[in-house]
Amino acid sequence: MFMHKQAVIDIIKNIFIYRGYSIDSSELCDLLAQKGHEHIFIKYEKEPNSNNIRYYSNAIKRYGKGIVISESFDEKTRMFALDNGLTLWDRGELETQIGRALLGEALDKYQEDHETNERAFFSSKYPSEVKEPVIIDEALEESLPKEYEKTIRIMLRSVPINIGKHDSLSIAEAKIGPPKSQVLKFIPVWYYSYSFNIQKRFKSKMVDLSGEDEGFINAITGEIFLNKYRDIQENTLIPTQNYEIQQPLIQKKDAVSKIRNYIIREHTKEVRLNEMIGDTIVFENKMFAPDPDDIDLKIDMLYLPVWELKGKREFIDINGYDGHIMAIKLYNDAEIF
Repeated sequence: MFMHKQAVIDIIKNIFIYRGYSIDSSELCDLLAQKGHEHIFIKYEKEPNSNNIRYYSNAIKRYGKGIVISESFDEKTRMFALDNGLTLWDRGELETQIGRALLGEALDKYQEDHETNERAFFSSKYPSEVKEPVIIDEALEESLPKEYEKTIRIMLRSVPINIGKHDSLSIAEAKIGPPKSQVLKFIPVWYYSYSFNIQKRFKSKMVDLSGEDEGFINAITGEIFLNKYRDIQENTLIPTQNYEIQQPLIQKKDAVSKIRNYIIREHTKEVRLNEMIGDTIVFENKMFAPDPDDIDLKIDMLYLPVWELKGKREFIDINGYDGHIMAIKLYNDAEIF
């Protein structure tokens, strides 16, 4: 069954509303999803091609991110869109996104009903009493033990949170002053490792090409980082409040293409050869690079815990695994660190 444009737009609208975005109209697209400083332009394209992809990318790239939705995309159009910073959702990806939203909504509903029933049970068993407010001296209040922060364990493949709430507050305070708010974000990344060891002949010379490394591509921004993470865990202990699990915008096949291109660029070698031909020295240069099929690439989704704290004028993002300051940004999103 062919996808009906208005039905698709209505579904996408509900998905982004569930994820906390506000929805607006725009002359540049069919749907504009906004949350904080983030702007996502969403467009349905019945027959996507390089021309309309180029036009759309040029129109929105100065304002925010772009998603193009269609029944399917050929490989040429997919690669062209990826190089121009766009995310593509075909029918399969749309079905995945709908499934995630429905599952999340169902789990949220269950949690809400469970907590409501629990509160009703205890309130009926132990009726509350109205008491006069108690004034506590500030010095005494500081000496009281902090209330235990409730946590839950969920199935989320991530690295452990080694930098706790209070440690991140201390780090942030030294950079942006006393924070006014704090939230724990789980950022989706495509974590990869690769290796290859090949040799290519250049006339009388053998060119050795080898390489191996690990890193990740941010599944929201598309940025590539060379980081090595250990102690990866399949389930994660998280606080029950003030946390956010962000959804990937870059899909696995697009990430694989981008990573392969990055590896090839990084390991391209220029080889210079000089030979005597008669009485003349002849110089020749040639570029060598690994072929995509030569690269043994492993890739999987991983979530990174990031503490986001808001100061008087700036936001700061702190890696919850190693305490690294990932960014400091002004409220107008102008990066200053």
